[in-house]
Amino acid sequence: MCRIAGIWSDESLDALTRRCTAMRDTLVRGGPDDAGLFVDEESGLAMGHRRLSIIDLSAAGHQPMTAGLQTICYNGESYNFLELRSELEGLGHTFQSTSDTESVLRAFSQWGPDCVRRLNGMFAFALWDASGKSLYLFRDRIGVKPLYYYSRDGIFAFASELKALYAGLRDRLELDRDALGEFLHYGYISAPRSIYRHVRKLEPGHWLKVSADRSLEDHCYWSIADFKPEAEAFSSESRYIDRIEEIMVDAFTKRLIADVPVGVFLSGGVDSSLVTAVLARHTHTPVRTFTIGFKEKNYDESFWAGKIARHLGTEHMEEIVTPDHAREILPLWPEIYDEPFGDISGIPTTIVSRMTRRHVKVSLSADGGDELFCGYHRYWVMNRLDEYLSPLPPFIPRLGGRMISLLGSDRFAELSQAHPKLRLPAIKDRMRKFQAVLTNWEEDASGAYPYAVAYWLPREIAELTGGYRESRPGLDTSCGSLLDAMMTWDLQHYLPEDILTKVDRATMFNSLEGRDPFLDHRIVEFALELPLWMKYRNGEPKYILKELLKRYLPEELFKRPKQGFAIPIYSWLHDDLMDLVGAYLNPDSLRSQSDIDPEAVKNTVYEFRQKKGSIAVDRIWLLLVFMMWRKRYA
Repeated sequence: MCRIAGIWSDESLDALTRRCTAMRDTLVRGGPDDAGLFVDEESGLAMGHRRLSIIDLSAAGHQPMTAGLQTICYNGESYNFLELRSELEGLGHTFQSTSDTESVLRAFSQWGPDCVRRLNGMFAFALWDASGKSLYLFRDRIGVKPLYYYSRDGIFAFASELKALYAGLRDRLELDRDALGEFLHYGYISAPRSIYRHVRKLEPGHWLKVSADRSLEDHCYWSIADFKPEAEAFSSESRYIDRIEEIMVDAFTKRLIADVPVGVFLSGGVDSSLVTAVLARHTHTPVRTFTIGFKEKNYDESFWAGKIARHLGTEHMEEIVTPDHAREILPLWPEIYDEPFGDISGIPTTIVSRMTRRHVKVSLSADGGDELFCGYHRYWVMNRLDEYLSPLPPFIPRLGGRMISLLGSDRFAELSQAHPKLRLPAIKDRMRKFQAVLTNWEEDASGAYPYAVAYWLPREIAELTGGYRESRPGLDTSCGSLLDAMMTWDLQHYLPEDILTKVDRATMFNSLEGRDPFLDHRIVEFALELPLWMKYRNGEPKYILKELLKRYLPEELFKRPKQGFAIPIYSWLHDDLMDLVGAYLNPDSLRSQSDIDPEAVKNTVYEFRQKKGSIAVDRIWLLLVFMMWRKRYA
């Protein structure tokens, strides 16, 4: 695992070298073990590399790595590199190292850019082909590893993180107000857009060719849309379970390949328990597991994680997270997540990564299980709404939304305060979101789902920023059920831009390599073609995973309601962290910037300060995160 950066321009060699070095060295936390620089003086190209040594710790694994006329800057892991190496040796290639990087480099020399289809792993890499004066960028199928690029006025630059582009092109970067709107809407910004105009994210499953004239050719080599659920692939339920177990055992154990110690994030949920249990049974070395907990029992799953660890016999460690941990992490938020990023669970992810790094250099997580196997509660809610409302003419749900709007969500909040049995957290925002879902109802729930997962609604964002155009497409239900469409939408947007971004930045900030065994493309493809009844049955999410887990753990250890990776941020921001709200969301601070209208957020901040219990902390949190980012990078 590493970090990469590069620039292609017509400036002098000295200037090019200085700029690329500055870009590279902003990424030192993701690659503290080594640094390298490659310059093609004739073409005006420079590529920088920061190395986190995982496979082949020797100097032979140094990057950028050159073989013949090709040079690679590689970030990631290819878990089938030994099989690739064997095939390439059979074709006459000789190797100078035992790194997976060299296998990828020589695969390109053999098969060209189409070599990416042969890779099983997580990666984002740049490859310079001097013979054709062409630069190639590649990103893995799911988008586990990030890659940004800038292309304008004869300059092309790329980097693993935005902070590197900021270091090299600060004067050329300007905020994209539509991207700001998307952040306020969803809490993240989806590829290909970034927070800066003219800076794009290479989309998952894509590769990009940059020619000598700086023209771009974007190619898609893998797409979620290419896979559809099959009605009947196997004759029995047990055949499905046998097959996914076969794939998972191979995928999970392959992700233990390393020349350094490896651990597992164990939350106590179904997905992480399955990863841990499979490894505990199918490997010969003791599994090391890491968990965090909270003093607040409503947020704490460490008890169950400990019980599972003891049952499986892992070497288990845990740490209790307090507001002091959050106070330590929050000032670093713009440095960790150098694009506005709103997932609050980035705090505990950063903390568990820091704890884990004290003991190992690689850790496996279990991201992707919810999106692949129908694990989120919102899927059930939207599906039930669809069952009730789809038989009705569309004007009826929309009329219901209009009535709620006329009555006002404040009325519901007052009702909640007056009747303790009806008290719900953030009831005003819940009703606001429900009203938006109904108002945007079409023939079914497909057009309403983006409103169900929204924080600020489009009309509110327009008031905050002066205008907002929602450009993200809604759900596509043409080839499957609503549940399938919601999972696909989240796989395309929420998973890579929220969940995987969160884990990548938190782990790399702590010089820890994070691996995602559920996102082996063979598991993803199997899940995409899996009939829905094997994912969701009689209200039971993740059906096939739970049936498989029964082969490894007693049901009483995992049969319980999904809790999620949440933290008590509402109470923390009201108590221990209130000074942050005061520092960034006070009237003077808001008036000092021109991107968000202070008047539009005044009431939201006031109601939050008054502890009315009706304003979701997420809305305050997004404003706080943006203002922190703006102070550092805008």
